[in-house]
Amino acid sequence: MDDYKDEVAQEKWLKPKLYNYPETDSPVAVFDFEDLENTEAMLVLCVRKAQGEEYREEDVCYVWTGPDFDASVFSDSTDMDVNAFVQKCV
Repeated sequence: MDDYKDEVAQEKWLKPKLYNYPETDSPVAVFDFEDLENTEAMLVLCVRKAQGEEYREEDVCYVWTGPDFDASVFSDSTDMDVNAFVQKCV
Protein backbone atom coordinates (compact mmCIF):
# COMPACT_ATOMS: atom_id res chain seq x y z
CA MET A 1 0.00 0.00 0.00
CA ASP A 2 2.89 2.34 0.78
CA ASP A 3 4.32 1.72 -2.70
CA TYR A 4 0.98 2.72 -4.22
CA LYS A 5 0.83 5.91 -2.14
CA ASP A 6 4.39 6.76 -3.15
CA GLU A 7 3.55 6.17 -6.82
CA VAL A 8 0.47 8.40 -6.62
CA ALA A 9 2.45 11.13 -4.86
CA GLN A 10 5.14 10.91 -7.53
CA GLU A 11 2.56 11.16 -10.35
CA LYS A 12 0.95 14.15 -8.67
CA TRP A 13 4.34 15.86 -8.30
CA LEU A 14 5.23 15.22 -11.98
CA LYS A 15 1.85 16.23 -13.43
CA PRO A 16 2.03 19.47 -15.46
CA LYS A 17 0.54 22.43 -13.61
CA LEU A 18 -0.86 25.66 -14.97
CA TYR A 19 -0.60 28.75 -12.76
CA ASN A 20 -2.61 31.92 -13.34
CA TYR A 21 -1.08 35.16 -11.99
CA PRO A 22 -1.16 35.88 -9.05
CA GLU A 23 -2.45 32.50 -7.78
CA THR A 24 0.55 30.36 -6.80
CA ASP A 25 -1.34 28.27 -4.25
CA SER A 26 -3.93 26.81 -6.61
CA PRO A 27 -2.45 25.52 -9.86
CA VAL A 28 -4.72 23.81 -12.36
CA ALA A 29 -3.67 20.23 -13.09
CA VAL A 30 -6.33 19.61 -15.73
CA PHE A 31 -6.71 22.33 -18.32
CA ASP A 32 -7.67 22.79 -21.94
CA PHE A 33 -7.41 25.33 -24.73
CA GLU A 34 -10.11 27.57 -23.23
CA ASP A 35 -7.87 28.22 -20.21
CA LEU A 36 -5.38 29.83 -22.59
CA GLU A 37 -7.85 32.19 -24.30
CA ASN A 38 -7.88 34.90 -21.62
CA THR A 39 -5.96 37.81 -23.15
CA GLU A 40 -5.74 39.55 -19.75
CA ALA A 41 -3.93 36.66 -18.06
CA MET A 42 -0.37 35.68 -17.34
CA LEU A 43 -0.02 31.90 -17.29
CA VAL A 44 2.89 29.73 -16.24
CA LEU A 45 2.99 26.06 -17.24
CA CYS A 46 5.47 23.95 -15.30
CA VAL A 47 6.45 20.44 -16.36
CA ARG A 48 8.88 18.40 -14.29
CA LYS A 49 11.27 15.87 -15.81
CA ALA A 50 10.56 12.33 -14.72
CA GLN A 51 13.51 10.13 -13.94
CA GLY A 52 14.42 8.13 -17.03
CA GLU A 53 12.71 10.45 -19.52
CA GLU A 54 14.91 10.82 -22.57
CA TYR A 55 12.87 13.44 -24.45
CA ARG A 56 13.14 16.10 -21.72
CA GLU A 57 16.54 17.09 -20.39
CA GLU A 58 15.30 19.11 -17.39
CA ASP A 59 12.26 20.67 -15.74
CA VAL A 60 10.54 23.08 -18.13
CA CYS A 61 8.57 26.25 -17.51
CA TYR A 62 6.57 28.08 -20.19
CA VAL A 63 5.32 31.62 -19.59
CA TRP A 64 2.48 33.11 -21.61
CA THR A 65 1.52 36.75 -21.15
CA GLY A 66 -1.71 37.83 -22.82
CA PRO A 67 -1.60 40.98 -24.94
CA ASP A 68 -3.93 42.75 -22.49
CA PHE A 69 -2.22 41.56 -19.29
CA ASP A 70 -1.53 44.34 -16.76
CA ALA A 71 0.12 43.33 -13.47
CA SER A 72 -0.90 46.62 -11.85
CA VAL A 73 -4.53 45.43 -11.88
CA PHE A 74 -3.53 42.95 -9.17
CA SER A 75 -1.55 45.41 -7.04
CA ASP A 76 -4.25 45.42 -4.33
CA SER A 77 -4.25 41.62 -4.00
CA THR A 78 -0.53 40.85 -4.24
CA ASP A 79 2.83 42.48 -3.72
CA MET A 80 4.55 39.85 -5.89
CA ASP A 81 5.87 41.08 -9.23
CA VAL A 82 5.68 38.88 -12.32
CA ASN A 83 9.30 37.68 -12.05
CA ALA A 84 8.80 36.59 -8.44
CA PHE A 85 5.59 34.85 -9.48
CA VAL A 86 7.37 32.82 -12.15
CA GLN A 87 10.15 31.90 -9.72
CA LYS A 88 7.62 30.76 -7.11
CA CYS A 89 5.81 28.60 -9.68
CA VAL A 90 9.03 26.88 -10.68
